[in-house]
Amino acid sequence: MRRPRAITLLALVAMLLNAVTTPAEDDAGVRKELDAQYRRLAEAHDKRDLKAIVGLKTADFHVIFPDGRVGDSKLMEQYSRDFLENNQPPYDIRFTIQKLTVSENTLIAVAEVLQEASRYRELAGKRRRVETSVVQRETWAKTTEGWKLKAVDNVRDQKRFVDGKRVDPSKPYDPDAPPYDPDGDRTTKP
Repeated sequence: MRRPRAITLLALVAMLLNAVTTPAEDDAGVRKELDAQYRRLAEAHDKRDLKAIVGLKTADFHVIFPDGRVGDSKLMEQYSRDFLENNQPPYDIRFTIQKLTVSENTLIAVAEVLQEASRYRELAGKRRRVETSVVQRETWAKTTEGWKLKAVDNVRDQKRFVDGKRVDPSKPYDPDAPPYDPDGDRTTKP
């Protein structure tokens, strides 16, 4: 009699511990709220409204770049300013939440996001269509003003196309360069 009761008690304790330590996965309400914030962010870009773009981020917003550098809120504000100045509408910016983890008290949300954007830009003396995509982890904080973007890290899988041709995102644009093929022929020639 004692053994089954002990097993039941242990199973109950394990379930309770698991419930306390496991983060809430993919809270549908939070996902809906974040999707709305992503729409606001895209609309702010369409309106070329730097104040609205910055207003969707916390005061301590920062990015950790793939090379380990940290971009603080002032640097990232300048990046947004440069984007608006150097690119021409129409913008088509899309955010797809691939995975969402929400803290137990719904104060922090961590989203794996696919960000895709297309726009026009003057490159090599010609107006060209630029399309980019990236996967990154985004940390959102619930504030008195709603959800705000707090941090971006784990930036990966960056792709850039100019007029439909893939280019190396780490190099200046060269219209005569062959299409970028990061997984190309890796054989060595004798």
